Amino acid sequence: MMFEKSILVVDDDDMIRMMLERTLSKEFRVYTAESGETALEIYDQKRPDIILADYMMPKMNGFEMMDKLHERYGRGIFTIFMTANEQEDTEMEVYKHGSLAFLRKPIKADELLHTIRSCMDKLEEMRRGFQ
Repeated sequence: MMFEKSILVVDDDDMIRMMLERTLSKEFRVYTAESGETALEIYDQKRPDIILADYMMPKMNGFEMMDKLHERYGRGIFTIFMTANEQEDTEMEVYKHGSLAFLRKPIKADELLHTIRSCMDKLEEMRRGFQ
């Protein structure tokens, strides 16, 4: 099956990454990365439409990963951050780093799909507006 839209899932937790891939692969082409470093390499090669990234990861957190991607490619990279972090200022930081949406873990499959479909629709509208 050929999918038009692609997502890069970045999470250091193997089980979460597998669950997200299983859920999303029904509608999207899914690439996965277990670290920010690997995500940078995959983005370089695949240029997915959206990055679904954990905020808290060892070595390079989600914000550091996005900062590096923005340095390389500008601000036109679209991200949805997810985290189990309960601090209120985390959500504000997520949007400051250009995130389209924010999901709290544990993530429900229907909430995940609704959020991603909505963000893909926004992307489509933006792209049509630039043509």
